[in-house]
Amino acid sequence: MESMTGYAFTEKSNDNFSYSVEIKSLNSKYLEIYVNLPKILRNDENEFTQILKKHFERGKIELTIDIFDWNSAKPVSLNTQLMKKYYQELETLHKSLRITEPLRFESVLLLEGITQKERTVLSDKAKKDICSTLNSVIAKTIEMRKKEGAVIKKDIQSCLGAIAKDVAKIKAVSKKVVEEKKDILKSRLKNIAEENIDYTRLYTEIALLAEKLDINEELVRMNDHLEKFKVLLKDEGQVGRRLDFLSQELFREINTIAAKSNNSEISHMVVEVKNHIDKIREHCRNIV
Repeated sequence: MESMTGYAFTEKSNDNFSYSVEIKSLNSKYLEIYVNLPKILRNDENEFTQILKKHFERGKIELTIDIFDWNSAKPVSLNTQLMKKYYQELETLHKSLRITEPLRFESVLLLEGITQKERTVLSDKAKKDICSTLNSVIAKTIEMRKKEGAVIKKDIQSCLGAIAKDVAKIKAVSKKVVEEKKDILKSRLKNIAEENIDYTRLYTEIALLAEKLDINEELVRMNDHLEKFKVLLKDEGQVGRRLDFLSQELFREINTIAAKSNNSEISHMVVEVKNHIDKIREHCRNIV
């Protein structure tokens, strides 16, 4: 079982620069991937996205790569043709305006387009290093998600055990409730004259009462759902949505039991069961 929550961060250096790779993983109904890259890696966004898709099936995955502390300055070149043209134009303007102050050559260097910094391109080796680090960070993120998943699984199993015990108690109490209701009905009938009793209607009312109070079907379905939970918890694939669906079914059955029983003791146990189911549903929203 794997949680959707995870985090990993690594910082490294090579001969030319330092860089960091960070992955944050959060809950989501589907797989959402967000990639934050420096300008020099923007053209490789799809490649990084595909790498993430190979390793993650569900969750909001945010990848951030940062490059910093360059060891060498970017090469600079001068546009000599443009410099000559600027200088000639300025010299002509200088003469026409009869400016006595000499034209300074340094002023030309400040004009737009004279100096050009060459664009830095990452080598294939540098890209491979970053991809290798990314795979390492992915592995750490998945490891964290699995560790949290193991904790969640243990807590769900604890909740399922508590629910199973409460279901057994409810079953035992429900039998007493039905018998008590029958005894109350019989007691009331003793106060009615024998000749006024419509036995056909009496037996019908008793049958309807027993059916109304009978929660055996709901209890059977709850136990069936609990068994399915145990099976799914052993599954290595995507189980979050299926577990969430089963927890909804459990909730539906316990609500029906509460409505049918009309007994304070059972009502208290129903509240406990609902609390455990709510806890399970919260966990299900964080499971892949």
